[in-house]
Amino acid sequence: MRVVALISGGKDSCYNMVQCVAAGHNIVALANLRPHTKDELDSYMYQTVGHQGVELYAEAIGVPLFRQTTQGVAVLQEQVYTPTAEDEVEDLYHLLKKVKDEVDIDAVAVGAILSDYQRIRVENVCSRLGLVALAYLWRRDQGELLQEMIDCRIDAIVIKVAALGLDPAKHLGMTLVELQPHIIKMKEKYGLNICGEGGEYETFTLDCPLFIKTIVIDKFETVIHSNDAIAPVGYLNFKKLHLVSKEHVPVTSSMAERIRRIPAKTWQDLLSDLTQESGDGKLTDHDEDSLEETVPPPPEFNSPLKCVGFIEGPLPDCPTSKRNRAGWCWLGGIIGGGEDCAEATRQALRKLNTMIMNQGLSLLELVAVTLYVGDMSQYAAVNTEYLKLFRWNNPPVRICVETVLPHETPVMMEALACKVLVQDEMQSCDRHTMHVQGVSHWAPANIGPYSQAIRIGDIIYVAGQIALVPGTMQMIEGGVKKQCRLILRHIGRIVKAMDPNTQLRDVVQGICYVTHPSYIPEARQEWEKETNNAIVDYMKKPDAVLMVTECQFVDAGTMKIMYLLWSAMYQQYI
Repeated sequence: MRVVALISGGKDSCYNMVQCVAAGHNIVALANLRPHTKDELDSYMYQTVGHQGVELYAEAIGVPLFRQTTQGVAVLQEQVYTPTAEDEVEDLYHLLKKVKDEVDIDAVAVGAILSDYQRIRVENVCSRLGLVALAYLWRRDQGELLQEMIDCRIDAIVIKVAALGLDPAKHLGMTLVELQPHIIKMKEKYGLNICGEGGEYETFTLDCPLFIKTIVIDKFETVIHSNDAIAPVGYLNFKKLHLVSKEHVPVTSSMAERIRRIPAKTWQDLLSDLTQESGDGKLTDHDEDSLEETVPPPPEFNSPLKCVGFIEGPLPDCPTSKRNRAGWCWLGGIIGGGEDCAEATRQALRKLNTMIMNQGLSLLELVAVTLYVGDMSQYAAVNTEYLKLFRWNNPPVRICVETVLPHETPVMMEALACKVLVQDEMQSCDRHTMHVQGVSHWAPANIGPYSQAIRIGDIIYVAGQIALVPGTMQMIEGGVKKQCRLILRHIGRIVKAMDPNTQLRDVVQGICYVTHPSYIPEARQEWEKETNNAIVDYMKKPDAVLMVTECQFVDAGTMKIMYLLWSAMYQQYI
């Protein structure tokens, strides 16, 4: 893709550019928001310290730089962002719109590592402009990431410190190599973020493999913003800088050529551990391929889902709903009839909307939707209709499965909503939603109208996961074992992002869909291995028996397996 890189001058935005090039993208422009005054701003969104040196980046890298001033005012400070007049996010929108109007771009590179506040706002702007956010540093291990930047010759210096354990007199001007051992100690002692994601320190990049010219500081001043005895705040103010050509880097060289010899990790490197068998060395798919060839085809009626294909006529149109005293509402039996899949989807969604209203609920109180389609080649049409109804921020989690449905019923739907009774009055449940739309190496982006996870109280619901390589959004090659491991990694990372104390062994209920019954033993084995056998077949509750792991056979093209983590809870909640 053709990419505009958001730059601050810091190490993160610079190394994310390296990652974009390593992923095969083409950086065609740079974009930066500078403060409206000569001094740095205390912005929630942008690093402005060192802004005097950013103007040299265009010549240093060899692509145009677009800049715009910002007041640095966060009018809307809520976690969820909606377009708000005079907010600093709108400055970013206008800047990127200008770039898009003048340059052919498809994506925006952003160096966010851990800030949901920043990520959500950049993704909001990208969504409004029809651009993809590329955030390859997102949720990377910060110790590993800092070492990787050093190994890849990111020559950055500390230009601001603002945390306990950091001293302007000692640490301003330090290189990453010089700072690294101290910041690791401060993490252990005070819990500082190794990459400075909590604002502990800011950096300015003087050189990196993408540069054809190096930035040299001729004159600067040290500014003490706060002489606090415990955590003094100070920064460097550049007075004069110049560029020096790099003799070993031809001006005409491509960016891909410039980074060819550096150890920047790619998606292949970050998935290499999936091929490791505990105690068995490298995993091969030879046995699995042989299994696929030798295992006989499944019986004609191997599961209830397959039997549906033999029902004459459409499914009975009997939508039902059930509520419990805790405020949960289950809605099922929602079908869409007719031969046109788009119309069938509209029909099913209208029924869902009516059922929701009849229960005194709103669509905003939906937590999860399960969507069954008879033909996945019609997914685009189904998703288009679905998007028309779920257009707000942080929609419900969703699973979409292709299965055998009667010809007259191409769509079937189930849903879950929650609204609690508080002092004789129904109220919406407090919910925490995660909807990461940027492409990263962390977990697959959810660009569509559904969230990765929703937490209601102590319960976490996670969207259906398939074995997409996060950095490419393509299915991983190598067979069912690799798919199992990658999917379980996705689930584990999503759950941990929702709460650091939650892990795979805390799953209460999950459903695994496979495309052939021969994959069921492999799926169960990988699940049990990743959870240390903490997951059992059934969990008995006072009023019900919850199936914890269930394998069902469905038709899903080349995809061999999909996990639906339908319900995850804290261990202490269980």
